[in-house]
Amino acid sequence: MLRLWLLRHAKSAWDDPGLDDFARPLSPRGKKACRHMARHMAERGIHPDFVLCSPATRTRQTWERLEKRLQPVTAGAEDDSDRPRVRFEPSLYLAEPPALFAIIRAAPKRCRELLLIGHNPGLEEFAQRLTGSAAGDALPRLTGKFPTAGLAELTFPVTTWAEITPESGFLASFVVPAQLGE
Repeated sequence: MLRLWLLRHAKSAWDDPGLDDFARPLSPRGKKACRHMARHMAERGIHPDFVLCSPATRTRQTWERLEKRLQPVTAGAEDDSDRPRVRFEPSLYLAEPPALFAIIRAAPKRCRELLLIGHNPGLEEFAQRLTGSAAGDALPRLTGKFPTAGLAELTFPVTTWAEITPESGFLASFVVPAQLGE
């Protein structure tokens, strides 16, 4: 079984109207949402094997605020062997579902849990296209809105990322910052 975590970047700042979209940083609200989501992910024991992240400033900053909380704590460990590898993937910036399918199908074969950090509207559409079934009210909430710092967890009954097709995933959970006290 494979597990895919889809995380929309946290809320970005719009303070500087002259700033290019790619360069927009996180807002104070976005930073707070990252703290809540990082705590939630650590409590859930989410430790992805591999992370694919858009290189936009707001997605990089989202990852930077989550990274330390997602590391397995090993007493006396002095190397980074337990840290998830991260690749800042240029094609993730504002990617649409067809591109997102191609990106995850090319994920490393040894990866069993993948975290993808990206943007809407593509990420929301992608999550919906992947979902064949869902737990509880996760799907209606996901189709209602995929807010900033929202996290969707999908599982797939396959052994390779190349086998993932539309509607082959089980939406196990969908968590948004408002549920976590944000």
